[in-house]
Amino acid sequence: MLVLDTLETLIDRPESLRAAERPAGLGRAGLLGYAAGTLGLFMFLRLQSAVPPGAISFLLVLLFVLAANFFFAGVIHLFMDLTGAAAGAGAARLFLAFGCSDFVLTLLVPVAFLHKANVFNGLLGFTLCAAVLIYSRVRLIRRLYPVSANKALLAVWLPYASVFTLFFLGLVYAVAWVVWLLV
Repeated sequence: MLVLDTLETLIDRPESLRAAERPAGLGRAGLLGYAAGTLGLFMFLRLQSAVPPGAISFLLVLLFVLAANFFFAGVIHLFMDLTGAAAGAGAARLFLAFGCSDFVLTLLVPVAFLHKANVFNGLLGFTLCAAVLIYSRVRLIRRLYPVSANKALLAVWLPYASVFTLFFLGLVYAVAWVVWLLV
């Protein structure tokens, strides 16, 4: 019940996230949120046959989600610190708050079942879930750091944009390398 109490505290009194003392149970709630959200994402991907079955596969997805969110929380906190908005906030608290927002990804399980039953478009459901996740992360950043909504949205999008840019640059390099090998 401590996890539900922590989530209730974050929803009812979001200013407690910025308090000097971390809300009780934030660590458990954040890590459970990562586990539940990753399970929802894994079930969605599994029902689409995008990942292999098994516990090892789930653990790899969980490890990837934890590593990516740890990196993103660090980059966002660095961005906030460079712009002078990180007074009293920490990257660890942001990482755990992101875990609490990952409970949204559990909604992907019914979306996947409705998609398999040809009732609902899975891509639309995934996009809506991702939009709600980004909105919740922007709200969390606004609660943790004293910034505007635009700056919080920029802080959320910068790490994702950099990773996508590096991925596509690598993809272009790989295609150019394959063309060079064939010619």
